[in-house]
Amino acid sequence: MKYIVILFFSLALLSTSAYAQELKKHKVEKGETVAAIAKKYKVTPYDIYRLNPDSKNGIKEDTVLLIPAPSKVAATTVAVKEQPTKIANTIHEVEAKETLYSLAKRYNVTVEDIKKANGTALDNGLQIGQQVIIPVKGSGVAAQVKVLKQEEKTNREPVYTFHIVQAGETKYSIAKEFGISLQLLEELNPEVKETLPVGYKLKLGKDAAIQKAAQQVTEPLKQSEFINYEVQPKETFYSLTKRTGLTEEKIIALNPDAKDGLKDGMILKLPKGVNTAIDTTPDVVATGKPKGGLGALKKSGTKEIALLLPFNIARMESDTVRSKLLRTDKFLNMTLDFYAGALMAIDSAKVLGLPLKVKILDSKESKSTSDVNGLAAGLGGVDVIIGPFFTSNAQTLASLLAAKGIPVVSPMSNTTTKPYSNLFQTIPTSEKVRLSMLEYLKTKNGNVIAVVDAKKGSSKEFIRSNYPGVKFAPLSPEGAIIVDQLKGLLVKDKMNYVILETEKIGMTVSTTKALVDALADYQIQLVVLDRNETLDNREIPITRLASLKMLYPSVTNDSETPEAAVFGKVFKEKNGVMPNQYATRGFDVTFDVIMRLFQEDGFMEVMNTKASEQIENKFAYKTENGGNYNTGVYIMYYDQDLSIKQAQ
Repeated sequence: MKYIVILFFSLALLSTSAYAQELKKHKVEKGETVAAIAKKYKVTPYDIYRLNPDSKNGIKEDTVLLIPAPSKVAATTVAVKEQPTKIANTIHEVEAKETLYSLAKRYNVTVEDIKKANGTALDNGLQIGQQVIIPVKGSGVAAQVKVLKQEEKTNREPVYTFHIVQAGETKYSIAKEFGISLQLLEELNPEVKETLPVGYKLKLGKDAAIQKAAQQVTEPLKQSEFINYEVQPKETFYSLTKRTGLTEEKIIALNPDAKDGLKDGMILKLPKGVNTAIDTTPDVVATGKPKGGLGALKKSGTKEIALLLPFNIARMESDTVRSKLLRTDKFLNMTLDFYAGALMAIDSAKVLGLPLKVKILDSKESKSTSDVNGLAAGLGGVDVIIGPFFTSNAQTLASLLAAKGIPVVSPMSNTTTKPYSNLFQTIPTSEKVRLSMLEYLKTKNGNVIAVVDAKKGSSKEFIRSNYPGVKFAPLSPEGAIIVDQLKGLLVKDKMNYVILETEKIGMTVSTTKALVDALADYQIQLVVLDRNETLDNREIPITRLASLKMLYPSVTNDSETPEAAVFGKVFKEKNGVMPNQYATRGFDVTFDVIMRLFQEDGFMEVMNTKASEQIENKFAYKTENGGNYNTGVYIMYYDQDLSIKQAQ
């Protein structure tokens, strides 16, 4: 299972990722700016914006900001073979309203010199807080360059070049642009063989940049005025002209081959700047493809969400306490992981061009205390709230905001809540997870047998009441499985599903061994209603569970999907490590809430009528006894190649 070693992952995250740095808090004083605060703490404004997205809209007096510790990465020197003489160049931190021209004039160098010294770092223009290398005049910018925060590089020739996928680009158009084959492009980037998300960093052959440069020399300059667009399945001139605003005659004039009609996969040349966005809801970070159930995004009107996360910053006043908590506090690390995923979801919403405002607040919560009552008064104007983490605190907030009808989304609890019409529980309850497994078995028309521990009377009653046709295997007076009688319940003309309900290692070993022995004569699949720790015991080899294709219900999709692979790669590029289950959940919950918030039918209506699926979580809410509960559960199984797959 990919999330078994959560603690190890979280500790690794602390030492390498941006969001698990030692955090400080700063109370904004009258007249202070983000730039001034950043200078005070020796960080960049970008660092502050990253941890406090709402500060991009301005900061007010008494606002509390999260401040990361200054980076401790040592400056290194990149040696350039042609001129070994070291020249210490100036590092300039970009401030508001500065341009390349103003920097060049200030330091008495040319704009071209600055661009050459910084490589691709300036491709997207200057960013506030960005650190720019100012080369020494006359150095030819080929001398050694002192670079802040740059990882040490070897002198070997780079093996690859990279390209960031832009809106409207396809694998075919990129391969053509860089002069490489589509097959090579897919071999270098297996994670995007089925999908191509906007913003993905594509690996290209080392000669690709040279090929592109050669093409740019020979092609007319006017080519930059156009983009390539791939015709979608069942797309017509009518739908294309409606979306782009171009006439059919104009499209054919630019693409003579289209005079006989549009064909799936055809590459069209269209003027740069026209709208080519497909009218579906894409997950831009992870898949680039529509998510089931949700419709087109409605971008008119600004929406605001609030995240109430238990940072408990007051506990981290001293460096000693803060350092210890970051090393040992699992709950704090889980919070930071969730926060990192949520930030990626917010970034994705911005890529989609959604008019979204975000408040991130410290809920200061534990199982017994929280700051929910104090925060509620300032949340009257938001559209949706994600958090708090604990069920009791989420219930309190929902009750305080019920009269205003503000939805509260509980992101991390799976316990049954007191029903409120504005409270949504995102993790299915344990009972719903177990029930989903039985409902799946009912659809398979198999022979269902249950082996239930003598001490699990409630489990036996649960199975009997929800699936009356199940046969129960008899046990010995000592509570052990009677192998011959178990085999006597098997049939040869259909699949035998054997439910195993026990936490005893001995009973698990004897039952699974008996079933493996019977595979020569019967079709058998092992089933558990709850994947407990007993199954990880060394006495029960995974090969045995795989040979029985063990089925189990899960709130997460534990298989290796293309979407998860792409998300993992993008997350690692941003944070330095792969995401764990809490980081992925932070993305899934936040992104799903944002997508629903911008639906035509309204948030509350969509929550109760439409299902959706993100990276590894699905969301299908049902109203029961006045409360709203997620019923989205995956049925997974161990395949014989030792992988985990989703059952169909």
